[in-house]
Amino acid sequence: MTRHLNSGLPFHAWPLQDRELFGRAFEGVDLFDRGPGSSLAPATKYGRKANYGLWLNFLSHTFPDTLVLPPGERVDRKRIQEYVDYLRENCRETTIVHCLARLFYTIRAFCPDRDWHWLYRISRRIAAKAVPIKHRQVLSSELYALGLRLMDRALIKANALGRLTKSCAIAYRDGLLIATLAEAPMRRGAFSRLQIGDHVVRIGQQWCLMVPAENTKTRNAQEYELSKRLSRSMDTYLDQIRPEFPGADTHNSLWPYEGRPMTDKMIRRRIIKWTRLGLGFEVNPHRFRNAAATFISIADPGNIRVAKDLLGHRSFAMTEKHYIDGAQSRTAGRELAAILAERGRT
Repeated sequence: MTRHLNSGLPFHAWPLQDRELFGRAFEGVDLFDRGPGSSLAPATKYGRKANYGLWLNFLSHTFPDTLVLPPGERVDRKRIQEYVDYLRENCRETTIVHCLARLFYTIRAFCPDRDWHWLYRISRRIAAKAVPIKHRQVLSSELYALGLRLMDRALIKANALGRLTKSCAIAYRDGLLIATLAEAPMRRGAFSRLQIGDHVVRIGQQWCLMVPAENTKTRNAQEYELSKRLSRSMDTYLDQIRPEFPGADTHNSLWPYEGRPMTDKMIRRRIIKWTRLGLGFEVNPHRFRNAAATFISIADPGNIRVAKDLLGHRSFAMTEKHYIDGAQSRTAGRELAAILAERGRT
């Protein structure tokens, strides 16, 4: 495997024409001529940029002479076939589908006067044959319980030692972030940017998380009210635990590290570590959203549509397609059908 495999060409190293086209299409650099992708969420723009950089890096190693051509002239069926073969050396088929789809959306924005649907159709043909990763099912109740256990154990250990050690503070913080994400399954970018006072607000006896529209993928503000149990844990954290982190008094981030806020990648690593130790398998932050939707489909199938608002989706179709475990939704449906059938006999 070569070192450059599946790495992207940095934006500053892109051909000038590509940088200008990307700026006009996605970054809204022209105030009087907003590009077709200028209103997309930052995470979506980042994905487009990263994948287009991957395409340019492939060309720079395989067809370097094409970098002097206009962007639309570089994309043809032969090069796309070689690009797919190149990606297959280190990517699953599902990842290749995403790469081709993002390339399609980017090149269509660059050259809207040409028909690029042949590229999209290729991605869909690969998708039809791709076998997605089958994750072990996990429910919000399991994740929530794990978070509570971590906090309880951290306090028990601190009481036994007579002082709050660094390891106890970290374990309590990690337990709280796991339990909080189980109750409020937002995307990890928004979760990592929660600020005390701005987004983390106490209303009465309970804490609320206010996610502004600019921090969400759908540009819809979200609000989560933490349970009384978790609100008490938040009180303990803010009063006793968080101040023990070095430099925590220099910023308002809810999740401190050593002298600075935790990044979304740090949060991801901590969650994966604890779920692997506590559950026996890894659960990344994004799967907390699947866990919430699946849990609702099992515990309260009659109110499954509340999952749409919980996850911040514009439509229930999006929730159903990507976040509700198919087998469990079918099980819940059978249970509901059985109840209805039983009532029909009376």
